[in-house]
Amino acid sequence: MRKLLLYGFIFSVLVNIFQYMYATKRAGYEAEGHEKYKTKMKDTIAKIMAEKEEGDYFSLAHNDNALNYYEGIDVNQMMPKIKEQLLELNNNPKGNPLISYDGMVINKVRFLNHRWIIADFTGTSGWGEVIIKYFIEDSGKATFEPAETVLYPQN
Repeated sequence: MRKLLLYGFIFSVLVNIFQYMYATKRAGYEAEGHEKYKTKMKDTIAKIMAEKEEGDYFSLAHNDNALNYYEGIDVNQMMPKIKEQLLELNNNPKGNPLISYDGMVINKVRFLNHRWIIADFTGTSGWGEVIIKYFIEDSGKATFEPAETVLYPQN
């Protein structure tokens, strides 16, 4: 009986040592994995931020020279009004008159600077993009003039 208790005690000590070593190595492995994950996430976030900054380079909201042109005017309030005026032109039965193809309407709009807008359009002939010159009159209403249009071929 005594030998059986001794063997049981030795077995439990060995199991505890094994469990301790396993838990220690696993905790170290998980900590190492978390550090790799944190580093990878930081690198990914930095890459996304750099891409965003590069994409925002051609944007009215991030162009100091263009913003200086509108000194005294809140551009964040002005841009939605101009966008609304531009999208109202979609109500024409023949499509938006700024697009040289019939049945096309503007979907997305991005202000490049204080004079140019790039817009995405779609319709029966396909889809494309248009560069639009815009001017703001003293009344606050905008006038538009298409500068260049690209129609992508349908597949």
